[in-house]
Amino acid sequence: QPSEYGKAICEEIVEGLQAFGALVVSGLAFGIDITAHRKATALGMPNIGVLGHGLANIYPSQHRSIALKMIEQGGLLTEYPHDTQPDREHFPMRNRIIAGLCDALLVVETAATGGSMISAGLADQYGRETFAVPGRVRDAKSTGCNLLVKNNRARLVESASDIATVMRWEETGRQTGIQPQLFPDLSPAESQLIAIIRAQPEIPIDQLTLASRLSPGELASLILELEFKGVIRTLPGKRYMVSA
Repeated sequence: QPSEYGKAICEEIVEGLQAFGALVVSGLAFGIDITAHRKATALGMPNIGVLGHGLANIYPSQHRSIALKMIEQGGLLTEYPHDTQPDREHFPMRNRIIAGLCDALLVVETAATGGSMISAGLADQYGRETFAVPGRVRDAKSTGCNLLVKNNRARLVESASDIATVMRWEETGRQTGIQPQLFPDLSPAESQLIAIIRAQPEIPIDQLTLASRLSPGELASLILELEFKGVIRTLPGKRYMVSA
């Protein structure tokens, strides 16, 4: 079970992310998962629950009512056949889908061996940004978060604005943008990546990874640099296009 601190900071961050048009993705489980889903649903934010079983039944059953409301504002997602039972081994597997769907992964509370540590490792493999809420040094519920920050596997986060700043999200309705350079100086690697992106109107991150043959870290670094230069734009769904 999460601490009152964990639930409070989770709700606070979810509410703060509403201003940036965020979509919440989590696992509909006890604890921080359901806290995030409930807050997002109450605020009318789109949110998706990734299940470790089929759609015939909702597990845990106590979350059925919130799950039905989520369908109206987002949905429920599973890779398992309709009648598949919620076996224990399914849940670590569904974490890879959560990590794959998100642009940014937030770990609010977890033990050093908690399931969220699996998600954090997967997010790192997929080249996603990972954020962690710090906790007291000897608090068992925060040892995982503190470890992620200590080992530079996650960015320390205290509020929604911390996430938005790193992700370079704009508040809904604001169009500040970045003034593109007319003749930016591009490295050979950047020029090669631009050529790949320009070949089609927009390109998803998985296709870009395959076409560029770069590691997730190298690709993320180049993309960030090109965004700073105003040469490319990030679209919803982790897709990219060359700026007009």
